[in-house]
This record gives sequence, structure tokens and C-alpha cells, in this order.
Amino acid sequence: MSNLILKKASTIIIFLVIAVFLTSCSSGKNIVAKVNNQDITSKEFTDTFNMVKNRIKSNPQYNKDVWNKDYNGKKLIDAVKENVMDNLIMEKILLKQAQKQNITASSKEIDDEYNKEKLANKDITKEEAKNNLLINKLIDGWTKDVKISDEEIKKYYESNKSQFEVVKASHILVADEKTANEIYNKLMQGADFAQMAKQYSIDTSTKDKGGELGEFPRGTMVQEFDNAVFNLKAGEISKPVKTQFGYHIIKSEGITVKSLDDVKDYIKQNLEDSKKREIFDTKYNELKKDAKIEEFPQNIKVTVD
Repeated sequence: MSNLILKKASTIIIFLVIAVFLTSCSSGKNIVAKVNNQDITSKEFTDTFNMVKNRIKSNPQYNKDVWNKDYNGKKLIDAVKENVMDNLIMEKILLKQAQKQNITASSKEIDDEYNKEKLANKDITKEEAKNNLLINKLIDGWTKDVKISDEEIKKYYESNKSQFEVVKASHILVADEKTANEIYNKLMQGADFAQMAKQYSIDTSTKDKGGELGEFPRGTMVQEFDNAVFNLKAGEISKPVKTQFGYHIIKSEGITVKSLDDVKDYIKQNLEDSKKREIFDTKYNELKKDAKIEEFPQNIKVTVD
């Protein structure tokens, strides 16, 4: 009898060992990284990846081929995977530090954060909102003493005036180079720019206004247009400029520089953000250096279809 019990017990123990082994193997495949012995699961990774993927796919010019295009020396899909992993690792490290510093949030604070974030992300959970809140409190504590002086603002303005240039311009947009050259030649012979825009431009938003674009700063237009318009003198007309939209003939009404008073708040915010970023990078890199991080990229299973 005792031998029978022992045999049955042995069978049960062996079964339990196998079950535990199989469970650990199964769960191991569902882990894409460990940070200080905290798991980042395949589900966490996939959910975050899909959120980024959906933002990319929501672009009106989206094409599935974009995932294989070069992005800083790697395919976009690989860059997104890397970015998702970096952010999930960062979240674990920062949450641990927030816990270490005894940072907490009240139920009301969590509810308010959840309701605010839900406007931008309907799939966010209350737990995710709470984590974001704790991380923000941690970072705010690191950066609360950042101050920007009027002297710093003035110095930045004087050293970067080209950033605050605005140009007033008009353009005529046509589909082909031949038509663009014909219009350009007529303009060089004295044709009225506004009338030519009304007659030939395919830009329906500006043609009835004689091609007027109003004032705009650097970086507003596509690169080819931007380069051309900011190199024109007041009253000068460009030769046809090719962009993804067609061929533009551009007329400049002149470049002006916004006053310090006009851009003071903008500069202050930029300098504050820059200083805060430096502090954050220093603090986070110290924490990351001390963290134990293991990654299991073979367990990442995501698609872009």
C-alpha cells in the first residue's frame, strides 16, 4: 500500500515539475525584456507598437512600403521596434524610481489624468494613466528649479535671428515644367504676376488671390520651396522650382525679422524645454546604467498589415 502511495506521489511530483517547466517555457516566450527583474510582456510590446503603427497609418500619405524605407540608417519598422522597446524600458526604470522616492497620486489625480489622456487615446487604461502621472511627478521634481533669465532669452535671439525671419510671398503652381517655363518667360517680359496666377495656377487655395501666400517662417513649406523663397530679394521672381506638388514660380515681397517681444515667450519655452531635457537625460542615463536589463528580441512578434 505504502509503495503504491509513493509511486502515485512520485507520478504527481513528476507531473507538477513538467507542468511548471512547460508554464515557464510558455511564459518565457511571452517576455520581450526584463528590467530589474520586472517583465515587459509580448502583449505590452505589441499594444504599444500597434498604437504607434496606427498613428503612422493615419497619415493621409501612408503607403505600406514606408516600413521598409530608410530611417536614420535602418528600416522604419526596425526603428519603431527599437523606439517601443526603449520607451517600455524607460517606463519600468522611472516607475521604480518613483516608487523609491515614495511618489504617490490621489484617486482624484488619477481620475483627472485618466479622463484627460482618454481624449487623445481612447484605449488607455486607468493603470497606464496612473503610471504616466507618477512618471510626470518624478520628472517635475527633477526639473522644478529650471529658470530662464531675460539675458538668456536676449542672447539666444541675437544669435539665432534667422530662425525668426518671415517672408511674404506669392506663387504660381503648375503641373509641368514646360508650362512653368512659358509662364516664367512671360513674367520676365513684364506680365503681371497676380494675373498670371489667377489664369494658370492650379493651387485653388491661392489662385483667386493672385497666388498670395501671406507671411510664413522658415520650415513652413517643403524644403525645395523654402530654400528658394528665402534666397529671393524683395520683388524678385524665381525660376521654376520643382517640388512634390509640381512646379512653382515664386515671387518674394521681402523678408522681415520678428521682434524680440514677438518671440520672447517662444524662446523662453524652448530654452526651458532644452534645460529640462538635459536634466532628464542625465538623471535617466544614471538610472539606466545601474539597471539590470535583458532583452529577448526573438520573442517580438508584430506585423504592419
